[in-house]
Amino acid sequence: MNTDSNTIIHDTPAALPPHAGDTTRGQLNDAALKGLEELISKLEPLLATRRLNRVVELLSVVADTVDMTDDYFVEKLSKVFEEGVGAAWAAGNAARMAGARLAQMQETPSLIGLLRIAREPDVRRGLAFMLATAGVLGKQLAYDPIDYTAD
Repeated sequence: MNTDSNTIIHDTPAALPPHAGDTTRGQLNDAALKGLEELISKLEPLLATRRLNRVVELLSVVADTVDMTDDYFVEKLSKVFEEGVGAAWAAGNAARMAGARLAQMQETPSLIGLLRIAREPDVRRGLAFMLATAGVLGKQLAYDPIDYTAD
């Protein structure tokens, strides 16, 4: 018997399950080899196009994400999700209500009519919110003016 460290010994009784006989061992090997051949044939295109590398990298990212998740991370993520869903619901609800209001209008309001609508406190509150949002966006989009005389 070859005891070289690179040789795999298949015929030792220790490698067999206690209830398996020699015929079952041969059938398991054939089935295992056939399954391995099928798996390799399915992996060949992934290996050739290096897409299997992407799968391994994706599994690495998932493992890293699982490693860094703790109670605080999960709570923070659930709060962000809840706030996002709430904001989307509020925006969708407001758009549906405004659409229903516009559908009830017989004609497009004039400029004076728009000013009359602006007398409503809810409209002014909404306009104030939109203008405040526009101000914040404008501040974030601010850039240094270009000096064209520098050249």
